[in-house]
Amino acid sequence: MLDSQAKFEKEKARTTGAVSHFLAPLIPNGASVLSVGCGMGSDVLALRDLGIDARGLEPSARLDFDLLPEQERAFFRAGTAQDNPWNDKKFDFIYSFDVIEHVGCGAHGTTVTPETRSARVDFLSTCLRDLKPGSTLLLTTSNRLCPIDPGHRHRYHFVDRILKRRPGITIPWSSKNFLVSVDDVRKLAEETGYDCEVSCVPCANYPSISRKRDLLSRTVTAILKILDLPPFIGSPLAPILIVKVVRKA
Repeated sequence: MLDSQAKFEKEKARTTGAVSHFLAPLIPNGASVLSVGCGMGSDVLALRDLGIDARGLEPSARLDFDLLPEQERAFFRAGTAQDNPWNDKKFDFIYSFDVIEHVGCGAHGTTVTPETRSARVDFLSTCLRDLKPGSTLLLTTSNRLCPIDPGHRHRYHFVDRILKRRPGITIPWSSKNFLVSVDDVRKLAEETGYDCEVSCVPCANYPSISRKRDLLSRTVTAILKILDLPPFIGSPLAPILIVKVVRKA
């Protein structure tokens, strides 16, 4: 088993590239930024190293303040967005990586419950509450419409239970599928009562494989770039979904 410091270094190696290669170019100059579900906080630290005013929020025990640089600890909170830990501060840019598919789910965040939908509406509503009008909430997840899930296993059917490995095999239409589609996010956003515009963001630069230069990595990245084109983006052919939610008012 890895100790806490080793886990932190592993997460740092995984997230730092995505921050500089994918996330930072999407953030407006001078923006105040909030990471909802920041894990151990390496993504926020990477943004702050780039001079970006970033803060992190994590509800689980993964956030260990002892592992964070002492001068950076004030920019992190343990808890949920519903706890209002920033005292009604409004942000210019909020992002939540691979979180929404687990909101409201049981069994380590992969089992749909009767409360899943309402919990996700509440989650989005709270994120939009903390966002300035005209600003962006960015969500990443595996795409419910795609039968291949690169990030999770789907134990609710026998094929995935037999394979016992990732990428997982999904049943897109199953009521037990815990993932979301862009249309799901659009409907959830409508239920928050906020006036929002929902769209897909190209995802080819998001996976860590996009930063590798071997033939396989280049091939996968080229395929993802094709899937980022209309009409493929957000379609059942696209395994990764990145959704931009702009709060209009």
